[in-house]
Amino acid sequence: MMALFLVVTAFALLIAALVLFLRGRRDAPQGTPLPNGRGIALLTVVGLVLALASQLPVFR
Repeated sequence: MMALFLVVTAFALLIAALVLFLRGRRDAPQGTPLPNGRGIALLTVVGLVLALASQLPVFR
């Protein structure tokens, strides 16, 4: 049950990171860095860590 919660949370974080990335790319002028690049990177890393943690035997 806990593994399912971790997977759903990770999926939601990764979708949020994707939405922020796509909106930032659309709104930013060509050649400029994303305004919220660190936040996107942080959401992506946390989402991936949660997804991997759900595979640990402790949560099965």
